[in-house]
Amino acid sequence: MNAAADSSKRNPREVWAALIVLVLGAPFVFVFARAMADAEVIRREGPLRAMIGNQAFEALSRGEKTELHYLGDGLSAPDFTLQDQNGKPWRLRDHRGKLVVMNFWSITCQPCVEEMPSLVTLAEIARRRGDMEIVTVSTDRDWNAVAPIFPPTSRLKVLFDPDRKIVRDKYGTRLFPETWIIDARGVIRMRVDSPRDWAAALSIGAIERFL
Repeated sequence: MNAAADSSKRNPREVWAALIVLVLGAPFVFVFARAMADAEVIRREGPLRAMIGNQAFEALSRGEKTELHYLGDGLSAPDFTLQDQNGKPWRLRDHRGKLVVMNFWSITCQPCVEEMPSLVTLAEIARRRGDMEIVTVSTDRDWNAVAPIFPPTSRLKVLFDPDRKIVRDKYGTRLFPETWIIDARGVIRMRVDSPRDWAAALSIGAIERFL
């Protein structure tokens, strides 16, 4: 009987102790949860920040315009049809359902030529994945003008716009290279000005954010 009484008397104390621990510990739990959430945001944003720079990323995230790059979800990609290196028509709309990485370039642009091997590699990665389409749009005359820089096994789709009716008139591009990321709905999500290593893990991580 005495043991039962002692146990009964201790229960309220245990309850209060538990409540005190809960009250004191709640802020730490909140801080921990907030830190984990912040870490996830940083992890997701990291590749984009590294690709376009912190200053541009912050400005674009606030909806501001910058001289370089674009980040958003309010613009639909203008549709177009161009001939590829095999003389077959390629239409942007036909690739809805896939993320399209579209690069504008010219053989006379040395940075374009230097980044092209990474796009060739990215095209091979995309082929194995099945959820991305990699395409380049050249303002050069035809395939004969650019073929020497591509390996025979390249799977990269190369389109030609010598009159710049698509590159300049529809997309407003005047400086190369310029790369556009278009999501599965046909919405422009990002534009990156200047060359990048598109086969690098950092670049692929930035692209995957829009899948």
